[in-house]
Amino acid sequence: MNKLPVFKTVGQTFGFVVERRFFSLLRLIWLPALLSVVVAFIPLFYQIDTYGFNALGEKKFEQINADPILNALQWFNMLASFVLTAIIAISVHRMILLDDQQKGVYFYWRLTREEWLYVAAWIGYLIIVLIAAGLPIAGHGYWLYTHEWGRQWPHFPTFPSPEAAKAIVGFGEALRADPRTFIVGFLSVLFALVALARFGLVFPIIVAEGRLSFARSWVLTRGNFLRLVGFWIIVFVLTYVLVLIMMAILAVAVAAMLGGVLAGGKTVGALSIIVFAVPAAISLLVYLVVGITLFIAGISFTYKALAEPQTAGEHAEDATPALA
Repeated sequence: MNKLPVFKTVGQTFGFVVERRFFSLLRLIWLPALLSVVVAFIPLFYQIDTYGFNALGEKKFEQINADPILNALQWFNMLASFVLTAIIAISVHRMILLDDQQKGVYFYWRLTREEWLYVAAWIGYLIIVLIAAGLPIAGHGYWLYTHEWGRQWPHFPTFPSPEAAKAIVGFGEALRADPRTFIVGFLSVLFALVALARFGLVFPIIVAEGRLSFARSWVLTRGNFLRLVGFWIIVFVLTYVLVLIMMAILAVAVAAMLGGVLAGGKTVGALSIIVFAVPAAISLLVYLVVGITLFIAGISFTYKALAEPQTAGEHAEDATPALA
């Protein structure tokens, strides 16, 4: 199996997003990203319009939770966020894996079988990670109940009831006091990391191979768990630093524009806006593109490094002459 070249893949990821394809990425993602923001605000606007800004009261909180329109809007927002994220992610994967740059397209919208497979893969990915993280906890809880707590609660009380609430509180206190809980928590995090790393290539596989296969991701990542963890730690740290720098530039530019307007009069204020609007806009665009596409690009380049040449779009038989 191929071994992931960690630092080379990190360089490819950042070079692609920040340098080589920055404007192409911006051209393709701005519309789905804007729509996702608009859709996310719909439930909030409805809640404010219906219940006002103060929703802290117990009675009003119960009304909000029982509001069928608000619940429907929240479900719609969740589904829309999955779909819009899939549209963005597929466009990035296709650009990296298939060199599909969609030249001349400024209002990108593509909803095909690949995007729906991506939504299904994302839901399945979350379920697998949650199951992996919950296995040590469930196993530990079952062993404790059958071997230690069963004598105190031979028959678990019917829920909801005061006895059931008391039993749950007792379980929680016993877990916090149990020194084995730390080990179980460590195993839960470890299992979740394994699932995140080993099944993460399911997303570029949809584009590169035209199928949704968690098994294929598991095979490709065999023997690369520590390399994958190291890769994502480096990517996360560098992304965090880059985002902090962009936000600092944006904050300084906005403060300079406001300071010029408030303290310098019309002429100085207009000049400060002209001077500092450019770095503010650049930092905001870099923050947008990096924050949305960098991790998607990282998955794509990880797939390219671990997949066979044929599945990565590089046909070995076409690259070398046939031998007589």
